[in-house]
Amino acid sequence: MKRRFIFTFLFILICPFYAGAAQEVTIVYQNDLHAWVFPCSTQMGMAGMARRIEPIFKKNPNAFYTMAGDLFTGPILPDNLKGTGALGIWNRFWKAMAHQGFGQRVLISAGNHEFDYGVPEPVSFSSGLLCANLLDRENHPYYTPFKVVKTATGLRVGFIGLLLNKDHRVQKAISKKELRLISPLNAVNRFVPKMGPLDLTVLMVHDDLRNILTLAGRLSPELGVDLILSGHDHVILDPPLEQKHVFIFQAGAMNRYYGILRVRVDNGKVIGMENRMLENIPSPLDRATLRLKEVSDGMKGKEVAILKRSLLGVCTRGRENSLGDFVTDAFRRATRSAVAMTNSGSLRREMWAFPGEARTLREGDFKNMTPFQNHLVVGTVTGAQIRAILEGDAVHFVNQVSGITYSMDADRPEGNRVLEIKIGERPLVADKAYTLTHNSYCARPENMRTYLHLKPGSIQWKKTPLLDYEALIQYARHLKVIDYPSEGAGRIKRLP
Repeated sequence: MKRRFIFTFLFILICPFYAGAAQEVTIVYQNDLHAWVFPCSTQMGMAGMARRIEPIFKKNPNAFYTMAGDLFTGPILPDNLKGTGALGIWNRFWKAMAHQGFGQRVLISAGNHEFDYGVPEPVSFSSGLLCANLLDRENHPYYTPFKVVKTATGLRVGFIGLLLNKDHRVQKAISKKELRLISPLNAVNRFVPKMGPLDLTVLMVHDDLRNILTLAGRLSPELGVDLILSGHDHVILDPPLEQKHVFIFQAGAMNRYYGILRVRVDNGKVIGMENRMLENIPSPLDRATLRLKEVSDGMKGKEVAILKRSLLGVCTRGRENSLGDFVTDAFRRATRSAVAMTNSGSLRREMWAFPGEARTLREGDFKNMTPFQNHLVVGTVTGAQIRAILEGDAVHFVNQVSGITYSMDADRPEGNRVLEIKIGERPLVADKAYTLTHNSYCARPENMRTYLHLKPGSIQWKKTPLLDYEALIQYARHLKVIDYPSEGAGRIKRLP
């Protein structure tokens, strides 16, 4: 087994890609496409991605493309195309690459949303689906646990797929087929040694970053894991995270970004690394063509509002963002509550506007922002409960807010991390009752601790007939022109 990574990240960034026996591996990586695999005027689809990576593959026989989970569940689609539509495009993408001899170097691992419509059959992915920790009754992997690719230059590069093991939707789906998930660490310890000696060892892990960092910290150096290509949190890791000399990468979400990672390897050791993050935007010609198509498509739906500045937030889940500000303002207006919140993870589609160009939004755009169609729920909470929610968010940020301004310092002692809380223009009163609007998914008893940092049953919720996206459409019609600061309105201030 190999042993490597004795350099700091700064050195890796500036380490020259010198000539010699060393070879270069290039990995184009994405994650969390969430069915945004078709082109629009603000981003390219999988056909555009194929055109981008084909020259890289032709130039470098050690080039790979990876997608670290969550191919499914995104735009509003007919029931018969949910899951199957994105899978069909993925299979065609893979076959187009395979036709040129690149198929072995195009890999996808399982994400939790692959199980939204049941358990996909292993053969349904033409490329195969990497997942080492989903086992059948005989303790065998249900999907392909790993893949070792020997390139034309003789390099042996190994990839292993790992899926988070505590998602209740996944558990419900796999239980029907008598499958079970083991911990990612157990799977790594079981299957990485089976890959044999490698020049580069890559984990494709779809899980919360906190869990991935814990996993990286517990890996035995003897396993020789070099890189983790991650998904699930929808964040852009540039520069990557590092834990015990294992580097962790992630490229946003919704096919908006992709990363290009160049790794220099020599005799089973990583001696240099360079990472670039790129936007997956169309060429001027493609953009003009697709804008015309969108105008045509838009004639089939109703115009709702004009967007002046981009609503962003899908890739900035860990802080206040303009998409969250807009959505929670819509929730609060719809229910006339004092405060509104929603979890950052429910915000699934950013609305991009090019500088100086207002964009018309239609009803379907708002359905895509919050596609899970949760009902709005209203509960009565005390000021002390609001403080507890925000205290939890200071450690593990979850909630976008409306009607609240506050500052936080995660380094302060527990119970004192949140400062200067105001409801509207007035300071929070601990024993005062306030109305709080949230979405019905987060309000479920089994989700209260995760999303609100409160005990199950500590809030009595009243379910409204209004769906989340309906509130957005109503609010957008009220505004007529949506103009939020793209970086957020400053409702949440982080100290120091």
